[in-house]
Amino acid sequence: MRIKELDALRGLAAFAVFLFHFQLFDYGYLGVHLFFIISGFVIFLSAKSVKQPSDFVIARFSRLYPTYWVCLLLTFAVLFVSESDVTFTQLAYNFTMFQEFIGVENIDGAYWSLTEELVFYVIIFTALLLGLINHVKLWTGVMLLLAMGGLFLNPELGGMEKNIQAVVKYFSLFVAGVIFYHMYLAQKVGVKYVAALLLCLGISLQYGYGSYLPYFNHTIEIGVICAFFGLFTLLVMGKLAFLQKYKWMLFLGEISYPFYLLHQEIGLTFRRLFTTDNLFVHIAVVAVVFVGIALLATIINRYVEHNTSRYVKRKLMNLYKDNIFFPQLFWKRKVAVAAESVQVEPAVVDGLSVKQANEASAP
Repeated sequence: MRIKELDALRGLAAFAVFLFHFQLFDYGYLGVHLFFIISGFVIFLSAKSVKQPSDFVIARFSRLYPTYWVCLLLTFAVLFVSESDVTFTQLAYNFTMFQEFIGVENIDGAYWSLTEELVFYVIIFTALLLGLINHVKLWTGVMLLLAMGGLFLNPELGGMEKNIQAVVKYFSLFVAGVIFYHMYLAQKVGVKYVAALLLCLGISLQYGYGSYLPYFNHTIEIGVICAFFGLFTLLVMGKLAFLQKYKWMLFLGEISYPFYLLHQEIGLTFRRLFTTDNLFVHIAVVAVVFVGIALLATIINRYVEHNTSRYVKRKLMNLYKDNIFFPQLFWKRKVAVAAESVQVEPAVVDGLSVKQANEASAP
């Protein structure tokens, strides 16, 4: 069973972020927050499907990196030709996706959310490694404590305090996604779920995510984030089935990852070619940019996300099975029949589509 409403919400989030970067929706940056809630839901589902921690690492690597590398190279090429200040050294660091951890600037500003995703993946991997993935209250509790602790840090001081808060302030959104997953399975709004979600929401609302913007209004930001929690509550209760009728949202949800990675720097570079203060001309140019990025993302989605990523996943699974390049130093491999050991896409976990979870990432 595939939850198409999740695809629709992912498409909506991608469209909101796009509109924000092209100055057509001031609070569209909060679309990334919706991505994080979705990730909490689907990544936890994906983690529950794996037989061993290495399966999770391979699934996430093959899902994220091939598409990321292609989009990174395209973005770098456009910026390099347009005489931006990007360098090949910066490109090399960006290939790792860990550039922010070592103080190197992202080639595309949109990559910042990948850092948040990677931190969440490390938490999930650690829970798998320690056999704690089903002890949800333990590790999500730690995440919420860290998120609350971040409220006492002063990012204006810079340095370590700024970097730590920049990561932990999104933890409550990922945890909310995990809680919504359990609500979806239970098909009821239990008291314990409501209490946990209110805690997540309360922590989330304490941060001013868009405070760097000159027009920032925290009241509006609160309203949008509350709306996201409301939307997800309706989703898990089966009240958003009508979203399946909106094909453009489903389409954007399908291509959201490459679309998100490509839209900002490439799109803005093209937009700068047409200097104008006329709103209608601006909208027309942005519409052209949207169509172009969507077409490029569709091609990458089909030939890289679907084909190349699956090929990479099969190869890595086989290499691990043969103990090549993947020495098992920290966990013991489980013995399985051949058919099980090469299985790439488990069918269902708790009645939900694992294929959808494996294909999903925040953007």
